[in-house]
Amino acid sequence: MKAISIAMLALLLSVSANAADDYLGRVTGVDDGDSFWMSVEKRRVHIRLCGIDSPERGEPGYGAAAGTLAALIEGKQIHCLQVGLETPCDGRSRPRNRDRVVAQCFIGHKDVAAEMVRLRQACDWPRFSAGHYLLDKDTCVREGN
Repeated sequence: MKAISIAMLALLLSVSANAADDYLGRVTGVDDGDSFWMSVEKRRVHIRLCGIDSPERGEPGYGAAAGTLAALIEGKQIHCLQVGLETPCDGRSRPRNRDRVVAQCFIGHKDVAAEMVRLRQACDWPRFSAGHYLLDKDTCVREGN
């Protein structure tokens, strides 16, 4: 009986450690066009928007993409659903990437990733989005890994 109790406890701990989270907080900073920091219950959470890709620091378009994301979200309340909570990236992306939570995020009812693609500051990444952010025939698409 004791062995069964220990096994059940281990199973519960492993499930909760891998469970996806739902984050509600205020954006405190932007890294680039697809990642940012938010404050959630007095802790900082690093977020990577799922299903899109934008230029990294040092790449052409970085400043415009980072500036656009900052204008959209910085200082605002945001709601983020980690991969695993019925996001476009479920089953295609891990819930974490390096030190970042991979998530679909919203300002009100606006999907932040879709807005970045609509504004031509990020590309749909079908490997992870399954084409969810392919908004029209002119949407840029990230190929490969």
